[in-house]
This record gives sequence, structure tokens and C-alpha cells, in this order.
Amino acid sequence: MASNPCSACKVLKSVCTGECIFAPYFPSTEPEKFDRVHRIFGAENVYKILNNETFSPLQREHAVKALNYEAEARIHDPVTGCYGMYLAYEKILNNLKEQIVSAKNEIVVTKRSDKVPQYSDTPMPEDFLMTQNHEDFLMTQNQQMGDNHGADEVSTSATPPASLGGTNDTQQTP
Repeated sequence: MASNPCSACKVLKSVCTGECIFAPYFPSTEPEKFDRVHRIFGAENVYKILNNETFSPLQREHAVKALNYEAEARIHDPVTGCYGMYLAYEKILNNLKEQIVSAKNEIVVTKRSDKVPQYSDTPMPEDFLMTQNHEDFLMTQNQQMGDNHGADEVSTSATPPASLGGTNDTQQTP
């Protein structure tokens, strides 16, 4: 009988012998490790995996690490487990890829900044700041839109004008 039983034997309340299949993978110093795996997969299923004769000790160690990882993921996210973690990391990776592409595009623009036209290089028309031309333009626009739809008039009708096929039963107030 071992003086310090493994965490699996402690949880299962059994005697830990020198031939215990759990002892090398679930030491007594890490009781939470077996507790997680036991809650998610059950002790019998873990025993079946570890007792598989085709597994080498290294493969058993990898299996215990995988079971522990999956059990921890299932405890944190019972629905998706490891797949949810995979999706989260995939999203982070895609965001980083987008940032890399954006940075590369910014570098290309910066390298060729002498070929990109600047706003200060664009000639400004002489009459751009003249207010009279702007007022003439607005008056022309109002005339083209028609007298019924001027900026100063308010329409109270909910139906389209008769010229557009609607019936105009209500009176419009100027």
C-alpha cells in the first residue's frame, strides 16, 4: 500500500496500490485534475482509456492531458467546450490577419505618398467662395423642382399630388 494515495483513489475511496493505473497521471498533489476529468467523463471511462493495452505510457500521458483540457473547457462552456475555444481563437486570428492586411495597405500608401494627390495641390475655382453664384444655383434648383415643393412651403397632405396619380382630398395651407 502506498503511503500517499493518488487523487483518483482518494475520490473513489479505494486503496491505491503500486499497480494503480491512475497514479502516474493523477498525483495526490493535483486533486482538482482528477476531479474535473471524473465529473465530465466519469472514472470508468478514464479507466478504460488508460487501461488500453495499445497505448504507450507517452500516449497515455497525452490522453490524460487531452481529457483534462477538454474537461476544463466543458466546465467553462458546457455547450461547445473545446470547439468554442477554437472558434474564439479563430476569430482572434482572422482579426489579426485583417490588421496585417490593413497595415500592409497603409505601408503601400505611405511609400507612394508622393504620387497621391494632396488637397492642397487641387486648384480651386475663382468663383467658389462667391455667395451670389450659390444663391443663383439654389434659385435655379427651386424652379426646377416646381412651385408646389419649394423650401418655404409645408405640405399637410399624406397622399401624393394629383399630378402623380394620387387623390388630393385635403386642402393644403400655405
